[in-house]
Amino acid sequence: MVDFSAATDAVVQHEDRLDIPILVRGGPARRPTPQWQTARTPWPALGAVPPHGWYLATTTWREILKQAAGVGRDVTPWLVHLPQLALQELLARISPLQAYLTLEDTPAGGPYPHNAGRRLVPSVVHTHGAERSARGAFGYRLGMTMAQWLCCGLMGLPSTTDVESRAPAGLPGFDDPKKRLPDLWGRHPGDMSSPWWLIEAKAGFRIGKPELMGGREQLLSASALMAGHPHRLLLTGTSIADQVFMTLDEITVPPPLEGGGGGSPLDPGPTSGDDASEDDDVLLEAALDQLLVYLHLRYGPQAGVRVTPLASGSASARREAGGGVVLLEHDVETRETRRALRGQWPADHRGLRERPGVVDFISAPIPGTGVHLGMSRSLFAACASLHRGQMRIVRDTPGLLTSGRGLHHLLFETDDDLEAVRREQRGRFRERETREHDRIRRDVREGYVRGADSDWAELLGGAEPRVSLGENLLEAAGPETYVAVERDEPMLAASRRR
Repeated sequence: MVDFSAATDAVVQHEDRLDIPILVRGGPARRPTPQWQTARTPWPALGAVPPHGWYLATTTWREILKQAAGVGRDVTPWLVHLPQLALQELLARISPLQAYLTLEDTPAGGPYPHNAGRRLVPSVVHTHGAERSARGAFGYRLGMTMAQWLCCGLMGLPSTTDVESRAPAGLPGFDDPKKRLPDLWGRHPGDMSSPWWLIEAKAGFRIGKPELMGGREQLLSASALMAGHPHRLLLTGTSIADQVFMTLDEITVPPPLEGGGGGSPLDPGPTSGDDASEDDDVLLEAALDQLLVYLHLRYGPQAGVRVTPLASGSASARREAGGGVVLLEHDVETRETRRALRGQWPADHRGLRERPGVVDFISAPIPGTGVHLGMSRSLFAACASLHRGQMRIVRDTPGLLTSGRGLHHLLFETDDDLEAVRREQRGRFRERETREHDRIRRDVREGYVRGADSDWAELLGGAEPRVSLGENLLEAAGPETYVAVERDEPMLAASRRR
């Protein structure tokens, strides 16, 4: 055992831990207030949907922010033209949570030994300052974030795809803007009986049975389009009255219609593992999932870009996080690695690469949020290859994507008509991407392999990033991804001032 008693560690301990009650059940029912106050059973580390009942899941604000950045419609085809606008999309996903939520200590009667003793509650800005329409827009963003956190952070789903961006298994019928369909889908590598997950996210101040019944109908509509592909229907409800708590309803899948369906080349069946370093399809999904973060790292403000060292030996622990992330204040190997680096500081990022037992991740802040997002060097290079492939598709197909400004110059009688044009353009892009699937997948794998031996200056177009040891940050990392929050991140700073 290594003695850390004399070590100085700038990492802030546990300031962002919080508890979220979750009720797992078999279908929509009346709002369970105030039963959520009695939740105390820890969330089981199953990597799947747990048995029915109340759970009290302990998580961190940085994990929720990571999931917020990763959920939503895929806008990268249009960002091919203006990649620096990835920052605006990330702001749109993160900032509403910081504006309308805050932390409170658990009231008398808690916490239980395994929990944090803090809860996520609506801020006064939400309860007294926001107009009804603003609260409605926030409900959508919160619902999507919490559904992503529940499915990917707790139940082992690697990533989700917005139904409006790409259909599950490339199936027809999901691109009709007049159909009421669920929000998200994903493929769970460990769910052998029902690998395709369809997810509808509902949220509101007091989400109740009528709203959830509507979500159930959306899921059943999508189930009818699945053409025999084994799937699971999950309905998440997020309420913020009193505190943020969730319901997870697993809707019974109707008996399949006769006949089956085959998957699209871009959507092969799920694999038995979740290791992007070994499986080409998992790697491609990881690159698609992190492409928005890559665009911000590569084309956003470069002043804050940093290279951060982690211990290479702790990669297995980060890989076994069950869909979540490992808190770096708990990563003993990384703490020891950084203590050694403080004693012999590398001159630059090249000197860092030469140190044994060290891997370097790149990260950058989202200005104004106190949030830092990043990834490994190999995943960064894989995303770069994917982005080049997307640029090639747009460049070689004139008129494939009309700019947003160009669309607004056209006349549409309804929003549905405008949305139909947008989806038609996105569909054309996806068709071309599907035809080039093998080439794209090969290029992404080659980029991933090449990135392991590449220099950061080469990958960043000549920029020389500084080295940072994450001082005064709450950090977390997965096998290929990184997230951190600053001490004065808006929500955490507000909770400390009370």
